[in-house]
Amino acid sequence: MTRRDRDRDRDRGEAAAQLVIITPILVLLIFLAVQAAIYFHAANVAAAAASQGAAAASPRTAGAGDGVSAAQQLMADLGADSTGAPVVVIGGGFVTVTVTVDVPRIVPFFPDSVSRTALEPQERFVPETDR
Repeated sequence: MTRRDRDRDRDRGEAAAQLVIITPILVLLIFLAVQAAIYFHAANVAAAAASQGAAAASPRTAGAGDGVSAAQQLMADLGADSTGAPVVVIGGGFVTVTVTVDVPRIVPFFPDSVSRTALEPQERFVPETDR
């Protein structure tokens, strides 16, 4: 038996062993990438809903209910799930809307929800004489 034949016999099965080691790592990386995409999509939906709610509640004649309904409508249109209603705070000349969106999890250690807050100035009336 030549040295070349002995080296070939010794390397036999090495590719299968490498494949067994690398496959779970690749699957985990794919799951992490998909989970990150789901998380960032939920964050974008929460930010858009908070912004929409703040814009709807900022006119002088609008109220907190208008902001809540606008944020909930956008979340429903985008297919987002939420455990609680958006929180609208009007005061100090500003409207603040906080929206929490549930994140579907496929990897156990990612957060199960994401919150985003939007701040808009509240519309105010300035008489002509004060301009």
